[in-house]
Amino acid sequence: MAIIVGLSLFVLIGLLGLVLDLGHLYITKTELQNAADAAALSGAKELDGTAAGITKAVNRAILTAGQNNFDFTHPVVIGIGDISAGSCPQDSCMSPASSITTDTLAAGKTFLKVMIPSGDLRTWFMRAIPAGPQNTSTYGLAVAGKYEVDITPIAICQLPDPGTTNELGYERGISYKVSDANPIGPGTMYWLDPESSTPGSCSATNTTDTLPYVCTGKIGYTPIVGQTVNTNTGISDPQLAALDSRFDSYPPQSKCDPGTAPPDTNIKEYIYDSNPAGSPKDWMDPDPKQQSITFTDSGQPWGPVLYNRRPTFFTPTTPPVPFNYGVLWSAYRPTGATVAQWPTLYKLPPPDGQENATNYPETSPYAQTSGNFFKAPSPAHPGKPGRRVLNIVIVDCSTAGGVCRPATVMGVGKFFMQKKADKPTDKAIYVEFGGLLPTPFPPSDIKLYR
Repeated sequence: MAIIVGLSLFVLIGLLGLVLDLGHLYITKTELQNAADAAALSGAKELDGTAAGITKAVNRAILTAGQNNFDFTHPVVIGIGDISAGSCPQDSCMSPASSITTDTLAAGKTFLKVMIPSGDLRTWFMRAIPAGPQNTSTYGLAVAGKYEVDITPIAICQLPDPGTTNELGYERGISYKVSDANPIGPGTMYWLDPESSTPGSCSATNTTDTLPYVCTGKIGYTPIVGQTVNTNTGISDPQLAALDSRFDSYPPQSKCDPGTAPPDTNIKEYIYDSNPAGSPKDWMDPDPKQQSITFTDSGQPWGPVLYNRRPTFFTPTTPPVPFNYGVLWSAYRPTGATVAQWPTLYKLPPPDGQENATNYPETSPYAQTSGNFFKAPSPAHPGKPGRRVLNIVIVDCSTAGGVCRPATVMGVGKFFMQKKADKPTDKAIYVEFGGLLPTPFPPSDIKLYR
């Protein structure tokens, strides 16, 4: 019996080593992986296409990793050398975070990779076996990045400089008809391929494929200024109906679901010729004569203009009368403008200058949470603030549109939907410009890729 036990002892110790030492390694691997996942997710949220964003992401990842332990009691310690950033989740796209020192190098880096090595782990029983390993090691590795970006799959063209305070040709507080702001002509517009920005590679060119993205106001990649997106042209009733989910409207053709595409918390429409209380007539006197500014041919290669000149709302020399600008200030005001300036800024020229607007509300109509300027969605569909604000890519439209035609990204602007798009008498998208986003990286969903 003693001989049998002696001969079996090495086997028993080996099996014990496999069970306990491998179990120890597995537990450590799980601890490191949890730390890497948390670090990558938290760090990726800081990436914004700038070198400062890379620094924030690294600091956040290091801080988050340090809040975890491995091997039961050892704190996780990582440095910048354990972190990489890239434009895709694969290793081929990654660059060491320490090498990304300028905004140019940081542009397009929307994925963060965190690698956490364990170092040497002392074995407990395997070391007792002749030639058995004295130490083992493992690691945690995670890559996180932007999954769905808060950009509506609509493109709008950069406009000529109007000679006023503008951002890529647009002026805050002024409304625009999206289908007119392009070189193709009235009645059509640009849509983004919501799944791909690779030139010539369009996976969602038909209306049915784009509807889920139009409903939610998200696309599956991050547009980068100076790079391209793929555009398609046209206007379809289902796409317009999908935009109207923001107004608590869900016709079958829209394919929208209130759970994933909730209405806004304020679904009040601001229509230029409406009469009910809370309509633009309540804060615009004289009443607006149209929904938005009117574009006409200026003789430029392409350049929409207002009455043969761009709008100059503040310092007009030969201006149209103010009400021809359409519905103004329903959500946004021009840079630096205050409520007190409204009667002066919105008025008829002499001799009718006494007909000044005096009832512009504080806060702005859309920002109201009760009263005539406010309308709540149905109780069955809880609203989400800001759903009527569309983040839209502004592109260079110097070439005409078509199917899967690349267009250069100039910026991303926020545009407020003033009214439903799928109206029987006017199937069009009217939006009020609220300014450019600080970077072309609007809020997005972050997910783990590996």
